[in-house]
Amino acid sequence: MPRSGHRDGRPVSRHIVVVGTGAAGLGVAQELRHLGYDEALTLVGAENHPPYDRPPLSKRFLTGAADAEQLWLAGPDTLDRLGATVHRGRRATGADLAARTVSLDDGRRLPYTDLVIATGVTPRTLPGIAEHAGAVTLKTLEDAHSLTGRLRPGRRLVVVGGGFLGTETAWTALSMGCEVTLVTPTPTVLPGLGEQVGSLTGERLAAAGATVLTGTAVEAVRQGDGPPGSGDLRVLLDNGTRLPADTVLTAIGSAPDVGWCGTTGLDLADGIRCDAVGRAAPGVHACGDVAAWYCPPHGRHLRLEHRMHAGDQARVVAADLLGGHRELDWVPFFWTDQGPHKIVVHGLITPEAEFETHEADTEHDRFTGVYRTNGRVCAVLGWNAPKQILRLRRELLTGPQTALGTPPPAGAPKPG
Repeated sequence: MPRSGHRDGRPVSRHIVVVGTGAAGLGVAQELRHLGYDEALTLVGAENHPPYDRPPLSKRFLTGAADAEQLWLAGPDTLDRLGATVHRGRRATGADLAARTVSLDDGRRLPYTDLVIATGVTPRTLPGIAEHAGAVTLKTLEDAHSLTGRLRPGRRLVVVGGGFLGTETAWTALSMGCEVTLVTPTPTVLPGLGEQVGSLTGERLAAAGATVLTGTAVEAVRQGDGPPGSGDLRVLLDNGTRLPADTVLTAIGSAPDVGWCGTTGLDLADGIRCDAVGRAAPGVHACGDVAAWYCPPHGRHLRLEHRMHAGDQARVVAADLLGGHRELDWVPFFWTDQGPHKIVVHGLITPEAEFETHEADTEHDRFTGVYRTNGRVCAVLGWNAPKQILRLRRELLTGPQTALGTPPPAGAPKPG
């Protein structure tokens, strides 16, 4: 598509600019074309790659089971058919909502009639850790390439953080013959899944050969006895322990990538705050990990860093941009591969939710469980039970009895 403001010789009356080319940003562009939008469309991506899927980076890509092309969400041919102008390897540095322009790091300003922000998140890091050659994060394809070169039999990996990324990478490194220590200040790994599931996951990780240190914080990372840049590191813990490491992976969460939006006047309390269809301001939508959407069932804004949720939001945004309407499924789901174990969750687990095992099959190492908040179902979980969890979703998360459904009438008894 030409950048001159014309398409096939016809004046262009509309120009949609999407900042971010991950699953959410690409999803908006693809859905716009699917719905018949045929005017100007521009994508701005910070990485110099075709759009790719991030979840496999901590698993199949690290082991070599998948290469970069197998991770692509849209290869060059697909992007060409999309008929969009793509600014690859470019970052947005600012936006003027009154003038409706986006500034890029190469000095260009892109005019738009509609802006979609889908810039995702950036990894949090430990203070002072960046100066060490062996200290890494895992967010981008470049990060994964760098980490892959470090995961060799006998190499010592310390993972800081017990969330999904940290535990998944720990399992992967074990499978590659590394000596793995995982350190987390939380009482269990995967604390968002509750004590019972988190404890079980940590036990399985330890049984597979990892050293799992819960309730322990990292105070600093120092250079070891080797020469600077050698990757010989020491991880200092709050209990006085010093862990030797060749590589330290920091996986302590992420922050919404909104620094470039600081002068826009958008509500940046937790990412980009939006209404229930992704509108953040006149002419501005946001979706994906960066966006906090208003959730009517909960009466508050929620920002969910789930791959499938990003795709659902993208379809809602595209429909809204074209004057249509599509409901967002407020029963999101996600999964995590913990070595040989697959955990699937449908719904939203609240911090106060109580977990109860629903069905257990010890012979095949699988079970399902239900999370309840104030007696009402808010989420269901399957451990190695993908078929069973779909049935539970249908039975427990689609009716008025759930925390995500229509509130019961005043005075109605709570299900127990």
